[in-house]
Amino acid sequence: MSERTEEQRKDESLDTSTSEDPVTAARIDEVLLTRKSRGKGRKGAVVAGVVVVVLAVAAGLLWYFLGTKKSGAGRPVPVPRATAGDQPATAGTSPTIAEATITLAPEVVARAGIKVEQVGEQLGTTAEGAGPVSTGVVQANTYRSTPVVSLVGGILRKVHAEQGQTVRRGQTVAVVTSDELAMTQSRYLAALAELDEHHKHHRRVTSLVEIGAVSREEMEQAVTKLRTAESDVASLRQRLLLLGLTSQRIGALKSSSQISSEVSLPAPITGTVITRSANPGEVIEANKVILLVADLSSVWVVAQVYEKDLGKIRVGSGASITTEAYQGKVFRGSISYIDPSLDQATRTAQVRIELANPGQTLKIGMYVSVAFATVGGAENTVPVVPVSAVQNVNNQQVVFVATNDPNVFVMRPVRLGPESQGRYPVLEGVTIGDRIVSEGGFLLRAEWLKLHPAGS
Repeated sequence: MSERTEEQRKDESLDTSTSEDPVTAARIDEVLLTRKSRGKGRKGAVVAGVVVVVLAVAAGLLWYFLGTKKSGAGRPVPVPRATAGDQPATAGTSPTIAEATITLAPEVVARAGIKVEQVGEQLGTTAEGAGPVSTGVVQANTYRSTPVVSLVGGILRKVHAEQGQTVRRGQTVAVVTSDELAMTQSRYLAALAELDEHHKHHRRVTSLVEIGAVSREEMEQAVTKLRTAESDVASLRQRLLLLGLTSQRIGALKSSSQISSEVSLPAPITGTVITRSANPGEVIEANKVILLVADLSSVWVVAQVYEKDLGKIRVGSGASITTEAYQGKVFRGSISYIDPSLDQATRTAQVRIELANPGQTLKIGMYVSVAFATVGGAENTVPVVPVSAVQNVNNQQVVFVATNDPNVFVMRPVRLGPESQGRYPVLEGVTIGDRIVSEGGFLLRAEWLKLHPAGS
């Protein structure tokens, strides 16, 4: 600071002397020019010094990283490896689409007509060690089928059930007019009257025996006649029950005016009428089957198994049933009977599978395919999805899986087998029972492409 002040003083003195002597002024100008050039040189030296310091720091950092590379200390972290979904697609290839979540507004879902169904299943391809495969026919479970039979001959007046109709146990399904019923009721009334007379006779004889007016032998004869009358009434009562009269109706039968020739035939079980063999107005004989009622909640499938495959199955082992009527659905049952005799012409034995039939889905007479499980093994099945559920995103097949939120869906890549009858077997991606979008998936695909215009 003092040095700079001294220079300023010298300059001022030079400026004062300039006005006094021209020679001296020229000298002063020369001195000033010298000082200015010296100041410029000083500034350049400062800039050069800063540049040297920066280069030295850069060289030090470079030496630090290169020198510590061998020991591993301070080594830079490598860039993470890109996944298949992150790598850019090259010519002739397409990136793998990762699972993604798509959310739509409720009004958009309503307009789109999105329908959801469960992933079905079908029998897989026959593998080594798998059980035999056959065809079969659906039949009613004979153990749960009961006929409606008229035990009296007469005229069929009414039939209250149609074939295929469901009836309840005890419901009147037919009415028959029978002379035999009327005659039996008449005999029953006569037997009741005779029984009443024998009761009165027995009481009188008992009173006379007490006073010694009749012999012991007459007393025994009165007792025998009373027991016989009671037996006749009981027999006729049982006959009326068999003919279709209820206990209440028999108990109320006291006079001939109450005799009726009509007998009602009730349904013996709750089930479906599968056969109707008589119509109103027909004359029928005793023991005529009018209807056949079956409980179709359980059915049989009877299949033919070749002799060479009988050693692979046994009673109690499982079987899977499929039919073209219900694609993507497998019905499971178990073997309940294997015929001990073979058909000599075809060298096959009948095998009966019993299975549940909820909602009467399987119909009597329907042709089905049967896959038997091996002894100690299981049947081979695969998931299937309808063709309409599969969308193509960036050359990859995907399906949209529904979530618990009706407005949220998950796009899931799948690997499919060859299409058959409008369905794809799924080799990888979904499992049996998953809920997928079967209709409206195109809108979800468009929404995903809108959010990912590059298909990444």
